[in-house]
Amino acid sequence: MLGFWGLTVLPDKTYRQVVENSFKLSMAALDETTKPGRSSVRVTVDKKTFVLCSLAAGKTEQQTLDLVFTEGEEITFSVSGENTVHLSGNYLPEEDFGSDEDMYDDEDDMEDDMEEDDEEEDEEDDEEGEENAIVTKGAKRVAQFEEKTAPAKKQAKVETPVKKEEAKKEAKKEIKKEEPKKEAKKETKKEEPKKEVKKEVKKEKEAPKKEEPKKTVLASGLVIEDVKVGTGAAAKSGKKIGMRYIGRLTNGKVFDKNTSGQPFHFNLGRGEVIKGWDQGIQGMQLGGERRLTIPPALAYGARGAPPDIPKNATLVFEVKLVTLK
Repeated sequence: MLGFWGLTVLPDKTYRQVVENSFKLSMAALDETTKPGRSSVRVTVDKKTFVLCSLAAGKTEQQTLDLVFTEGEEITFSVSGENTVHLSGNYLPEEDFGSDEDMYDDEDDMEDDMEEDDEEEDEEDDEEGEENAIVTKGAKRVAQFEEKTAPAKKQAKVETPVKKEEAKKEAKKEIKKEEPKKEAKKETKKEEPKKEVKKEVKKEKEAPKKEEPKKTVLASGLVIEDVKVGTGAAAKSGKKIGMRYIGRLTNGKVFDKNTSGQPFHFNLGRGEVIKGWDQGIQGMQLGGERRLTIPPALAYGARGAPPDIPKNATLVFEVKLVTLK
């Protein structure tokens, strides 16, 4: 069975490697998420760059290829434009060369075979007649049809396995050098959001300090806290006012409230409500909100208001002035 080979090439990035296992490149396709414009897939071999195909979103989003890259070759893939391109193909089955010792013992035989392969390739190259071509056999992929380049091609064919191993080691060293740089960039990016989060937390902590309600304690024991200061007229004795409110016991239990519908209306300072209200709402401006902590003496005293309000209960009211006449 042939193993799958694939590579995702991101824009403005290069992917270089020394081929460890021979493989065939058979397809280039745009990513599912595309941007307008053309993207060209390129391969660099022997410091020369070739365009394999050009893809365009909505027009040509994939292209079949028939290229073989063999073990020991140093290749670099890249893509121009703004789109990500997926390359795919399959690994080629390895030939049985025997053990490492047999390979070195039979080195002379291998050189003879390679020379025969070179002669066959030269015949094929003459038939194609192109100025540059990608050769599918041997360690060198690019062949220029000039007389000066022919000897260099044969020298590349007789590279020993030792040279191939040295090339692999150098490639691995370069990859390891690049990895710490990438990790350092990632760590820097991760640290930046932390600083911003800390600043936001500090701002949130500082904000409540500015919005702390103004607290006033009267001689009668009534505690008045201005949660929000209104902007309209101020409430005075004799004025008819409309209120929204929530009444709670000190344990948090709600015993009465008016938060919707018709507001609760009464004449301020006339004794129509408990004393804590008559005193605590004085001076409130229209739209203002207060928290009143009313001692039993200014509420329902020792009798309470059964069954909701027990004896000698301290009451906490959140009140809002909504109408004033």
